[in-house]
Amino acid sequence: MRYEDRPALRNQWGAVSVLMVLAVLLMVSLNGTRGSGSDSGFLLVAFGLPLLALSLFIAYRHFSWRFTIEDGVIESRHGLVGREVRSVRVEDVRNINVKQTIWQRILNLGDVEFSSAATTGAEVVFVGVSRPLRVKDKIQSML
Repeated sequence: MRYEDRPALRNQWGAVSVLMVLAVLLMVSLNGTRGSGSDSGFLLVAFGLPLLALSLFIAYRHFSWRFTIEDGVIESRHGLVGREVRSVRVEDVRNINVKQTIWQRILNLGDVEFSSAATTGAEVVFVGVSRPLRVKDKIQSML
């Protein structure tokens, strides 16, 4: 079985909401200042720069994580330049926990934690994945 995923963009609902509000404010403000060039420049800086920064932040959080299950190894990779890789063999998995907040349950998201007998905490965590119970069921069927 091969599984590959990244954190769902829905998991960043707070940042995406702020992004949409900034975009709407920028469009409304620019529409209201059609004749004045200096006001338009100020509004582009006031709303455009935070909009760009937040967009880059959301993209980084989405693309810097990758979760895979293949060849009997569960792996979580984090980072674009520097990298942190956490892995555990499927046969060593002793506990699979799913954590969901109320918002994550509404959006069908969650964190899936894998731990083995070797440690007290979770060794590998899939953060903000879609359909976390399905991921848990896939791993349990492999055990």
